[in-house]
Amino acid sequence: MAKQLERIKTTFAEHTAWRMVKTVAPANMVAISSVASAVRLNEIRENLIRQGKKAPSYTAIIFKATALVVQRYPDANRAILGPPFFRRLYQFQNLDICVAVEKSLPALPGQPYAGLIRNPLGKNLVTITSELKQLRACTEATDRNFKLFMSILKKVPSPFSLLLINAPYLWPSLWVKFRGCAAWVNSPAKAGADLVVTCWPWPLTFSFGHVKKRPLVVDDKVEAVLTIPLLMSFDRRIMGGGPASRVFAGFVDIIESADSELFRE
Repeated sequence: MAKQLERIKTTFAEHTAWRMVKTVAPANMVAISSVASAVRLNEIRENLIRQGKKAPSYTAIIFKATALVVQRYPDANRAILGPPFFRRLYQFQNLDICVAVEKSLPALPGQPYAGLIRNPLGKNLVTITSELKQLRACTEATDRNFKLFMSILKKVPSPFSLLLINAPYLWPSLWVKFRGCAAWVNSPAKAGADLVVTCWPWPLTFSFGHVKKRPLVVDDKVEAVLTIPLLMSFDRRIMGGGPASRVFAGFVDIIESADSELFRE
């Protein structure tokens, strides 16, 4: 009889990665979404290509839009941090933002790594696109933070490895150093799915789906329009539904209008 079940050899790294999922508290998170027009964004990108310039990636656009909306709504740039019984609400002054970067462990392909980009509002979209590419291609030899992350996964047994990785929850200064501000960008749906609802340790997550034509009502008529699904997850302990909806509406407006601040050099 053919063998129907085989045990896969795993390491410290996989076991820590499994336990990392438990640090996410979905009970505190609420997700809101919308399908936004990407027509204006696409027009600008195509115009840049016609001029012989590099067109920014949609991930870079979402990334900078996240920084813009958090700058405009500073009350959203907060997190609850600190050790048990001593947690406090902290206001971030920085706009450094992490993005999910697909990496792999021996038995866990696609394990995400949080790549940090500092001061995105001080950079143009081409520079952010370049930094995102560098993060996707980074190795333990080229990125100090990634080397530290992988060393903890591979060499430190659980639960000690989990304690080290979650240290930013306990010490706010470590959060700023390794996780940036309250916001995080995640784009698993860009590979083809319309939208993926996710939950991450950051109190504010912005995600987007596959950019393509979808049915949309324009002037009371259904038309095929280039659209982009957008999603925001937020910690309801920090923001109520009303304030969060206003933040998300501001984010959608930045995308649909192709806000001039996005393309500022």
